[in-house]
Amino acid sequence: MTEKDPINASNGKNNEELFDTTGLLLDYLAHWKWFAISVVVFLIGAYFYIATIVPTYEVKASIYLKTTNSESQNSLAFNPESPLLSMKSYIDETELEILKSRNNVIDIVDSLKMAYSYWQEGNFRDIPLYENNTIIASLDSVSLSHLKAPIRITVKNGSDDGKYDIEASTTFNDVDDHKEFNDVELPMDIELTQGTVHLSRSLTFPQLAGTEKIIIRNPHEVAGLLSSGLRIEFAEKAPTIVRIAYTTPLPNEGVDVINTLIDFYNRQIIEDKNRSAMQTEAFILERLVNINSELRDVEQRLQEYRQAHNISNLDQQVSTSLATQKSTESQLADIEAQLRIISTIETAIANADLYTALPSVSNDATLNSILEAYNKKVAQLNRLLETSTPDNPLVRSMQDDLQRDKTRIMQNVASVKTGLTARRNNVAAIEGRSAGQLASLPPVDKGLQEIFREQQVKVNIYTFLLQKREEIALQKTLATPSARLIDDPVAGSPVSPRRMVIYFIAFLLGMALPAAIIFLRRMIFPVFKDQEELQRLTSVPIIGEISGSESKEDDDIVVGENVGTQIAELFRLLRNNIGFTKNGADKKVILVTSSISGEGKTFISTNLAMIYALTGKKVVVVGMDIRRPVLAYKFHLNNQQGVTTFLSGQVNDIKSLMHQSKLSPNLYIIPAGPVPPNPNELLLSENMDRLIAQLRADFDYVIIDSAPIGVISDTFLIVRHSDIQLYVARASYSTKSCLKTLHQAVADNRLSDPYIVLNGVDMQASSYTYRKYGHYYLAGTGRNKPYGYGYGPDTSKTKK
Repeated sequence: MTEKDPINASNGKNNEELFDTTGLLLDYLAHWKWFAISVVVFLIGAYFYIATIVPTYEVKASIYLKTTNSESQNSLAFNPESPLLSMKSYIDETELEILKSRNNVIDIVDSLKMAYSYWQEGNFRDIPLYENNTIIASLDSVSLSHLKAPIRITVKNGSDDGKYDIEASTTFNDVDDHKEFNDVELPMDIELTQGTVHLSRSLTFPQLAGTEKIIIRNPHEVAGLLSSGLRIEFAEKAPTIVRIAYTTPLPNEGVDVINTLIDFYNRQIIEDKNRSAMQTEAFILERLVNINSELRDVEQRLQEYRQAHNISNLDQQVSTSLATQKSTESQLADIEAQLRIISTIETAIANADLYTALPSVSNDATLNSILEAYNKKVAQLNRLLETSTPDNPLVRSMQDDLQRDKTRIMQNVASVKTGLTARRNNVAAIEGRSAGQLASLPPVDKGLQEIFREQQVKVNIYTFLLQKREEIALQKTLATPSARLIDDPVAGSPVSPRRMVIYFIAFLLGMALPAAIIFLRRMIFPVFKDQEELQRLTSVPIIGEISGSESKEDDDIVVGENVGTQIAELFRLLRNNIGFTKNGADKKVILVTSSISGEGKTFISTNLAMIYALTGKKVVVVGMDIRRPVLAYKFHLNNQQGVTTFLSGQVNDIKSLMHQSKLSPNLYIIPAGPVPPNPNELLLSENMDRLIAQLRADFDYVIIDSAPIGVISDTFLIVRHSDIQLYVARASYSTKSCLKTLHQAVADNRLSDPYIVLNGVDMQASSYTYRKYGHYYLAGTGRNKPYGYGYGPDTSKTKK
C-alpha cells in the first residue's frame, strides 16, 4: 500500500491547499490600513521626488526640404543608369547628418551663447533661466574654447543695496581654484586659472531676486549635450518632410535652437547653390576683359585702315555688294563666335578637376543642360566631402560618375564643334560665290570688310557674355532656401518628469510593499489566523474557537459565575458543541492536547473544566503532562504528589491526591507530580487503568491535560482511556506543519475521536468584525445578571 496524504487518508479528499489564495486575500483586507499608509507614504515621496526634478519639454517642428528629391533627380536626368540612384536613401540620410552636423551644432551654441547656463536657486531644485537672468557672464573666446572643467559662479545680494556676494570656483589640473567676494559692485572681472570672467548686470532684469548660479562650459561639451537632445528624422511616407524635436528644460531656448538650426542650414544650401554660379560669373568676367581688349584692337585697326587709305564712304557698288553679302557675313560671324566659345569651353573642361563647376555659356540648349546637371553633381560631391573623407565609397563612386560625365561632355562639345564647322564651311562657300561678284571691287574695300567682319565677331561675343552675366546675377538673386518651416517650433506639456506615471508607480509600490511583506511573512511563518482559514487546511472537525485571553496571563481562569465576557461565552459554546457530538452525553473523559508547547492546552483544559463545574457537574482536571508539569503552578498547588506518585505505587489512595478548587466546589485538580525517569512505562501500567476507572466512577467529567503530540508520544498511550480528544491550535502561532502532525496521527488511527479547538483568535480582526459577543446584563442598569443576553459592549472588570 502506497503512502497517502494524511488528510486524504482521513476523509478521502485533499483539503490542504498548496497556496492559500483566499487566506492571503483576507489577510490583505485585514491589514488595509497598512496599504493605505504605505500608499500615502509613497505618494508623498513621489511628490517630493517630482519637486526635485527640473521639468523638460520637447519642442517640435516640421520642415519641408525642397532639394531632397528634386536635386538628385535633376542631377541624374541625363544618366539614368547611374549607380547613385540605388543610394538615394543614403543621400537622404546624409542630408540629415549635414543638418545636425557638429559644426552646425557648435555654431548654434556660439550664436545663442549656450555655453553660459543660468539658474535661480530654489527650495527643492534650481530653476533654469533663459533671457531673464539678472547676472550676465562672459569669457573670452580663446579661454572658453579651451575650458577643461566647468566654471561655477554663485551670486546673491550683499548687505548693501547694489552690492553682491560672489563665489567662483573651478578645477584646473586637479587643483581647485575657489574665490569669494563680499559686498562688491558690478561690473567686475574675476581672474581664475582658466580665464578671466566678466560679470555684469542685465539692463532688462536689473534686480536680483534670491540667488543666481552660473555654469560656464566648453562649447564642444555643450554641443554634445545639445546633439543628444536633438532628434531629426524623415516623416513616414514623406521623404521631403523632416521632423525636428529638441528636449530641453527651457521651451524658449528650444524654439531658438530649432530656428537657428534651420537658418544655418538654409545659409549653407544657398552658398552651395551660388558656388557654381559664382565660378561661371568669374569665367565670364575674365572673358569680357579679354574680348573688350580684342574689340578695342579691331576698332583701332579699322580706324588706322580708314586713315591710311583715306576712306570715308563706300561707293554705291560696294554698298550693293555688301548688302548682298550681309546675311552670309552675319551668319559667319555668329558661327565664328560660337566656335570661339565652344573652344574656350573645351579648354576649360580639359583643365578643370572633378571639384570645379564648368561654365555653361553655350547657345546649345542640350549642352547647357548637360553642363548644369554636371555642376549640380559637383556641388553635391563638395557637400558630401564636408561630412565624409575622399576614401568614402560613395565619394569614390560619385568621382567615377563625374569622370564619365566629363568624358561625355567632351564628346558632346566635339560634336557641337563639328556641326558648327560644317555650317561655317557651307556659309563660307556661299560667301565665296558672293566674293566672286565683288572681284571687281577695289582691294582696299575688301580689306575693309575683313576688318569689319572681325569687329562684328568680337561685338557678338561681347554681347553674348554680357547677357550671360546678367542671367547669372539674376540666378544668384533668386536663390531661395531649401528648408521651409511648415510647423513652427512649439513646446507642449512637460515630457519629464511624467507625473502621472510616477504617481502610478508610487501607488503600485505602496500597494506592493505591504503585500510583499504579508506574503513573505506567510511564507516564512506559515500560520493560520482564524477558523475559516483553518477549515481550508484540515478535514478534522473544528469544534470551537476561543478568543485571546483578557487577563495578563494566558493560563488564568477566565470563566466564572455570572461572567458574561466574550471569552466566557466562547467556552460555553465549546461546552455545548462537545455535547452535540456523536454520543456526546457519554463522553466523560476529555483529553486535551496540542502539537507544541505554548498553544494553550492547559488554558483550555482548566477553563473547560471550570465551565462544566458551573453547571453543577463534578469535574476533575488531571495533569498528564508528566514531563513538564505546570497544572499545579496554575492553581498554586504543591506538585510533590500527583499522578506520577500514584502510577509508580508510592501513593495508593487517589482521593488523597485531589485538590478542591477555591473557584468552584465542583472543580478538583490532580497535579502531574514529580517528573519520573520512566514516563512511558508508568502510562502503560495497570495503575493507569485503575486511575481512569475510579475517576470515571467518581466524576461527571474528567479533563486530561496531556503532553503535546508533536514533541513526545506520551499522549498516544492514554488516548485509549479517553472518549474524545481536543486538539488545541493557536491562531497566529501554530504553523501548518503542526497540522501535519495531527493529520498523521489521524491517518495512523492513534486518535480515536479528534476535534480541533482554535485558541487565541483575534475577534477584533477584520474577518471577525461581524461577530461581536456581548455579555449578560440587566437592561438599563449595566449590572451583570444571569439573564438578559445582549450584544452591548463589555463592561466586566473581571480578570481572574
